[in-house]
Amino acid sequence: MTVLDEVDSLSVSDRLAAITGIVDELRAGDPIAERDRVLQYDAIRALRATGVLNIRVPTRYGGPGGRVRDVLTAVIHIASGSSNVAQALRPHFGFVERLLSNRATETERQTWYPRINVGLVVGNAVTDSVGRTPGSGATTVLADADGVLRLNGVKFYSTGTLFTDVVAVSAVDAAGNDLQVIVPTDRAGVELLDDWDGFGQRTTATGTSRFTDVLVHPDEVTTVSSGKFLGHGTAFLQLYLAAVTAGIAAAVRNDAVEFVRHRARPAAHSVAETAARDPFVLRAVGEITASAAAAETLVLAAADALDALVDSNSQVDADAVAQAAVTVAQAQLVTERLTIAAAERLFDTGGASATARKLNLDRHWRNARAIGSHSPLDYKAHAVGDYVVNGTPPPASGYF
Repeated sequence: MTVLDEVDSLSVSDRLAAITGIVDELRAGDPIAERDRVLQYDAIRALRATGVLNIRVPTRYGGPGGRVRDVLTAVIHIASGSSNVAQALRPHFGFVERLLSNRATETERQTWYPRINVGLVVGNAVTDSVGRTPGSGATTVLADADGVLRLNGVKFYSTGTLFTDVVAVSAVDAAGNDLQVIVPTDRAGVELLDDWDGFGQRTTATGTSRFTDVLVHPDEVTTVSSGKFLGHGTAFLQLYLAAVTAGIAAAVRNDAVEFVRHRARPAAHSVAETAARDPFVLRAVGEITASAAAAETLVLAAADALDALVDSNSQVDADAVAQAAVTVAQAQLVTERLTIAAAERLFDTGGASATARKLNLDRHWRNARAIGSHSPLDYKAHAVGDYVVNGTPPPASGYF
């Protein structure tokens, strides 16, 4: 019997509770792990063993039947310990959610959910390394001279894929149709590089993926949306980023409280004997705490909107999906701004000593800013405004 066999009977709440110790360890080690760029393989294995990675699989497919709210509650908690580990799991949770959408077939659900239930972790490789836009389709799945399908291409930003068992790769076939192929990461011709050099989210195992004449079995090919319609799965992926950001806000709050209680000294001209009694320091901590609470509330409220969409089987209702996507965009817009501001405000709690490299408190701002760069906030605001004024649905670009 495997560890995952033992957790099969655990409830959603049990699985959420099981990650607490892992999160505590991540939080304790995060300043050094982020500074030294240590990839958290052990944490991913530990999270897999709790059963939390299949929390969203419906009961009819052998899972615990968790909701979007449950997934993002877990993500916020994980991100409060390490935003990098939380973001690294985004492709996996996104794949699980996509199977619930109108973009997946029943055959795909019956194929992949059982594998996820026994611990399969899924990565992705979407962004092409050439072309005018990230989704220009330079990666191909074509038959060779013997009629065998072969995958060829180079992808950037393959978040978390170094941690995974299989990778879902976006590609095009000979007719130019968009496809997704799901191949093992250890198959011949698959090369995964740890070459991400951004100033934030440095240990998400994001890097270049190269595919050279990779064998693709017919049952590893799935169809994807034409890109003409919004899907609730892409809204989930955007809300996932907001959840990671909300987790960063929680980490900022935790570090602010810890620093003021145990490390900070009051300014020479302070009206208080200790930083913990300084009214201006406490004001900063209060503002950070309020921002963290607001960020979590916004994310979980938007999660409820996605749950309502799926519960009512409205994934095929364009108007309902557009409304949900706008709700997500609103949450993402405000959450990211609150978190970036809170991460900057953190340095008002301790003066110059708060900038010590050993504390690495600046990682929170860098991480939040890196996540915010995934989907420019100005476009989020424009899409929300265009929807409420003109009734224009958000673009089906994959970023809403």
